[in-house]
Amino acid sequence: MILNYIHLENYRNFKSCKLTFNEKTLIIGANDIGKTNILSALRILLDKSIPESALEPKDEDFCAYCETSEANEYSILLHFTNANEDCIRSGFKEFISENNEVYIKYKASRNSVGGKKEYEILVGPSLKLLEPVSTRFYLRVLNMRYISATRQIDKYLKTQKTKLLEYLKESRTQDEKISDEKKFKLLSKGVKEIEKDLNTLTFISRAGTKLNTHLKELSEHHQQQNLSLGVDLPSNEDLFNKINLLSTIEESNIHIGGEGRKNQAFIALWSALNVISIEDGQPEEISIFCIEEPEAHLHPHQQRKLAEYLVNNLKAQVLLSSHSPFIACEFQSDSIVRLHLNADFQSTTCSQQGVSKVVSKTINNLEYRLDALVSEVYFSDCVFLVEGTSEVLFYKHLALGLNIDLDRLNISILSVEGVGFNKYIDLLNSLGIPWVMRTDNDYQKYHRKSKELKEAYYLQGIRRLINIYKEKRTSTVIPGLEKDLTSIIEENADNLTENANACESRRKEMYDTFYPHLSKYGLFVSKIGLEEDIFNSHNEVRTALEHYFSPPKEDEEERKVLNDVISEMQKKKSTFMYFFTAEHTSVLKWLKTDPLADPLHSCVSIIKKIRGIENEEDSSHS
Repeated sequence: MILNYIHLENYRNFKSCKLTFNEKTLIIGANDIGKTNILSALRILLDKSIPESALEPKDEDFCAYCETSEANEYSILLHFTNANEDCIRSGFKEFISENNEVYIKYKASRNSVGGKKEYEILVGPSLKLLEPVSTRFYLRVLNMRYISATRQIDKYLKTQKTKLLEYLKESRTQDEKISDEKKFKLLSKGVKEIEKDLNTLTFISRAGTKLNTHLKELSEHHQQQNLSLGVDLPSNEDLFNKINLLSTIEESNIHIGGEGRKNQAFIALWSALNVISIEDGQPEEISIFCIEEPEAHLHPHQQRKLAEYLVNNLKAQVLLSSHSPFIACEFQSDSIVRLHLNADFQSTTCSQQGVSKVVSKTINNLEYRLDALVSEVYFSDCVFLVEGTSEVLFYKHLALGLNIDLDRLNISILSVEGVGFNKYIDLLNSLGIPWVMRTDNDYQKYHRKSKELKEAYYLQGIRRLINIYKEKRTSTVIPGLEKDLTSIIEENADNLTENANACESRRKEMYDTFYPHLSKYGLFVSKIGLEEDIFNSHNEVRTALEHYFSPPKEDEEERKVLNDVISEMQKKKSTFMYFFTAEHTSVLKWLKTDPLADPLHSCVSIIKKIRGIENEEDSSHS
């Protein structure tokens, strides 16, 4: 049996959201986006640890973003498929359809905020045949096992350890039971002998004598009793309860201490219990494993290994919520669900209605390039795509110079070097992640045998943005633009391609024509290239560049100011950018109103709109 989807209507921060799942599913998204709320919705219907008395809806469970008519109702619908197991068929009986489907629904209502609240649970083989039920009768055969992000791992370990021992104790053969009983009797006798011998140690017996002497001086009561200090070893049943998880090093036992190791031990215990429960062929119950932030206390290598283990070893349906790019980059590409804000920038939705082949295809198109660094964008609220490492270095320091806190605003800057923009844009679009981009306004020479102009120079950067505008962005006219961008493209088609040489005046003309319009769509083009634009941006920046490339003043006799600083910038590329921006971050503040800074300001505007902080001045000081 597998949970196929959950559909939330007016529940907490979800107005209407359907999420489909696979056997293993990773739920990702920014903080406070609703990952825990999805698991909370599942818990209402499937978690045995939540008593019936705690199922009463609360005011905070009703969506705050609904229309007035909808504000006093919410529902949680679960759809299950492949209900083939014997335990499920006997547990649900007439509630299973001919196609082995089961629906479970929770409906809540209130007459007003703070008023009377009611709920009902419905079960059925289809949406039309749902019937109210008095209890969650199905929990003995269908349930979930849940670990919260704030888990008390020691408590969980103790509980799961006891369950494992009980499972194995019950599954012993008759011969094993007889053998264990004999050994236990011998051990019990040995325990008593050890206890007796320990109590004869001189310092222990003396301590008892001194204690009684002082006790008699304090009170006349119970004078006939003597207290003693001694070792009270556990009885037979207590001995069983005293068994703990230990780590053995060179035959010495130590308690498991690190939280990361305990986290791994707990998941291993879960897996062991899961294997035991199904190794006889038919399980007694179907459990869905739900873990919040499984990466807790684990270093990157172990986070990657954990993702692999959960996918390949845990023989059950598993739902994970995580903030780890190390887990995200290793997870099955067709099993990632990303939550993000809806078009209203209030309620939460998910890309592609859950797991999707569309997302899988865009991830797989990146091939080996999808690593933890790239996977960081899964958790971003906005991504700024640039051509290479130099741009990443420059814009991170420009953000610092402009007092734009990229991490606080959850903005990532990503280089598309070696891949191109399209594959990354497809990935971001499939996951519902807003993005902007910047490319060079470069010329490219083409040889055209069938054309009158055999050798033509194309303004490739602007053409690149036009293609992305047509294929990846909406072509809807943005209010406030004097002219539709589509008509501007048609009017200037020849100006972008029919050039006999790399004419600078034509480049400037096309930049001035297209920049105001393309930038409205988050599509930014250089005046020429990054290095040229930086050098020509502001006198303070140019002076800093000339000083950077000039020899020290003590070599005054041989000192020559370089005539071509731009060539030096391009020659040393990323190395130059790394050292120059690190040393001159404060100078970059002069670029606040320069077009170089426009993509960053665009990102900040997107974040402000998402968070509803249009007037918050300290977000970027821009």
